[in-house]
Amino acid sequence: MKKYFLIFIAITFNTSAWAKLSPGLSLIKKPKLIVVLIIDQFRADYLTRFKERFLPEQSATGSVGGFNYLIKNGSYFPYAQYDILQSMTGPGHATLLSGSYPYQSGIPLNDWFDSKNNKNMYCVQDDNYAIVGSTDLKDRMGMSPKNFIGSTVGDELKNAGYPSKVISIALKDRSAILMGGHRADLALWFDPKSFQWVSSNYYLPNSILPKWVETLNQAIKIKKSPMKIWSTKLQETMKSYFLTTNSYPNEKKLINKIGPVFNHGIAACSPEELSSPYGLELTAQAALRAVDFYDLGKNKTPDLLAISFSSHDYVGHAFGPNSKEIEDMTISEDRVIATFLNALKVKIPGGLNNVVVVLSADHGVAPNSDWLIKNKMNSGRVDLAALSQKIEDHLNLKFGKLAAGKNWINYNIDFNYYINRDILNSKKLNSAEVELEIKSLLKQEDAFAQVFTHTDYIEKKLPPQMHERQILKTYFEGRSGDVIAIPKPFFVHGDENTTTHMTGYAYDRMVPLILTGAVFKRATIPRIVEVIDIAPTLTMLTGTIPPSSSEGRVLTEAFFP
Repeated sequence: MKKYFLIFIAITFNTSAWAKLSPGLSLIKKPKLIVVLIIDQFRADYLTRFKERFLPEQSATGSVGGFNYLIKNGSYFPYAQYDILQSMTGPGHATLLSGSYPYQSGIPLNDWFDSKNNKNMYCVQDDNYAIVGSTDLKDRMGMSPKNFIGSTVGDELKNAGYPSKVISIALKDRSAILMGGHRADLALWFDPKSFQWVSSNYYLPNSILPKWVETLNQAIKIKKSPMKIWSTKLQETMKSYFLTTNSYPNEKKLINKIGPVFNHGIAACSPEELSSPYGLELTAQAALRAVDFYDLGKNKTPDLLAISFSSHDYVGHAFGPNSKEIEDMTISEDRVIATFLNALKVKIPGGLNNVVVVLSADHGVAPNSDWLIKNKMNSGRVDLAALSQKIEDHLNLKFGKLAAGKNWINYNIDFNYYINRDILNSKKLNSAEVELEIKSLLKQEDAFAQVFTHTDYIEKKLPPQMHERQILKTYFEGRSGDVIAIPKPFFVHGDENTTTHMTGYAYDRMVPLILTGAVFKRATIPRIVEVIDIAPTLTMLTGTIPPSSSEGRVLTEAFFP
């Protein structure tokens, strides 16, 4: 009896002692609203490089700031990583709230070639669900999360039987759709051609936009001036002290229309207007309207609002990460987020104490290649058209010339090469031997660090260490290429972009992560964490199980001392 009494005392002491040592345990409660703020192409160093330009944590009047408020009132992980082979928008947004890597989610790229149906496939393309809100359907007939495999944080809220609302908003369709998962009440994105918010009848079976969205679209079209000026927010007395690349921008689609340097003149209601701070304002405005319409944060169970700011990516591709434009865009994001948080402070019962805010990104970006070369870094651009022709010529010489209009490669994107199955069948060739020829040719190119094939993947003969790890977390049979080349650091494809993101190197995979809310301690935590850790951390707060394919961990260091 004495033995059991001592055990009882020990357990009681340990429990109370643990509660004292870990006060966070007693604070954990379900938030009223979870807000996920994603900034597209927001590299890990932007929060530190531009910190002096941000608003203070709180003003004298009690208004909260943007980035500084989130950092100082939450757990800030300067380095969160996507440990994947190719960092880009589709895979990033598919990972964020699923906690699963592309090898499970089925989203290894933004686009791929569907050999079964012999056509190119966009990551959220689904011709069974038409776009609602736009009549211009030439490029993509329909959208849904059909290609995404598994569940998200929002899906698990629904699967648990909660009457929670799940809303996902971004200028980019793939960003909104992949964050929302399969059971979102609405995924909303922006059509630059019709210049209005749209969705698909996957979410809107009656094929009618909600009244609040229609009202928003009507207001967007009302412009006082046909031209807007994007001028820098940097004061003359606070000139940027970072090395800039303003002499290098060469994205013709954008630069020729708004100019390569400040001040930028932008036509109202044009796609170029989305590549300015106005795109941020549009996104935040739509998110706040959704808060009002769906009474987010006022329900008995947690609601989820996922927002992705796509404009940062547009500017980053055009001007590069060392430009005044990207610095100004980051400052604009700080202001827009501050305005958004102050609005939530009023709209949500209990204010921000009942809101959990997650801030992160879907990927980073490489420095401008031309600028790197000028500054003695080994870098370069790959002429994709010339390289494709070299592959065709080599295979014609090796296996026999093809008929006019026929090609060995059906499709290539981001150094993923898809072999024409019809040609293989007609010539009675084994895919592995054609893969090997392409691999041998690509390995001779100075731009590539490694090359592997589908056969290498099957036979587990992959490049070593980091590359092997990232391949195994990314490669998805039937969607990833038959042959994939891994570029050396700072080498990119030579398209019209000033720079891009498409690798597993630190500049592409490293993003910031901030978890802010009453349940999180205030600390900067100098530890590399995984983006896949976000999903299980959030589901622990909501009292649901992690998403089906989640393989991350709960970020306990954000809660406990």
